[in-house]
Amino acid sequence: MKIAVTGGSGFLGQATIRAAEAVGHEAWSFDRAHGNDVLGDLAALKGADTVIHLAGMLGTSELFDDAEAAVQANVVGTLRILRWCQEHDAAYVGVGMPPVFPSVYTATKVCATRLATAWHEAYGLRVSHVRAFNAYGPGQKFGPGHPQKILPTFARAAWEGRPLPVWGDGEQTMDLVHSDDVGRMLVDAAQFGDDVTFDAGTGVAVTVNELARAVLDFTGSTAGVEHLPMRLGETPTRIVARGDGWDRLDWKPEHSWARVEDVVAWYRTAS
Repeated sequence: MKIAVTGGSGFLGQATIRAAEAVGHEAWSFDRAHGNDVLGDLAALKGADTVIHLAGMLGTSELFDDAEAAVQANVVGTLRILRWCQEHDAAYVGVGMPPVFPSVYTATKVCATRLATAWHEAYGLRVSHVRAFNAYGPGQKFGPGHPQKILPTFARAAWEGRPLPVWGDGEQTMDLVHSDDVGRMLVDAAQFGDDVTFDAGTGVAVTVNELARAVLDFTGSTAGVEHLPMRLGETPTRIVARGDGWDRLDWKPEHSWARVEDVVAWYRTAS
């Protein structure tokens, strides 16, 4: 396949391109970092027979102050990619998330997913969806200007001797999935196109408190945790993959504390 990856310079985008190239596909990045915008000229998609669409605005509480821009990027941007795929007979793979949080980001991702289904039903567009759970891996951005993702936030706090910030009581659960597995699933999903959804998760629930204890143990930090009020757009919830789409593949992501520890170690010197 010839695969264009929107947002290909990002965290999951880079993992997706690596996964595509590892199995012999030609893949390239369509990204604002290289002057390409899903709201602008789409000429750099030329030649793709599949578009894996990852570009968009990320954030939870952050997007409430920029909701209109998020709708433009995440919804209108998706619509423009769908239309390009329709006009160029290309397959579309979109990334979504469990629709659990009352956030702007969740609302835009649900809308984008439903738009893709609409284009599949109305025009026969080959569409697949990947529902990404709590992705982690080396290279995930952190610090000012970036959404606060849990593993880099915990790892950096621990290495710097600061208490780990736990929003709420910490008993809410996550499904931790390595970015390499998400990238692989996005590439594998492209071979289907019948509006199928694949869970990019492990099916193993991990509480925030469990992850905090593991990070403190991995780093040897004695700083402990600091419980904070839940952030805007979040509610205490239990998130875990139920296994949608796994029966179509010969593999599934597996939970691994060893991989988590390797990524925590990566953040010791990350800047």
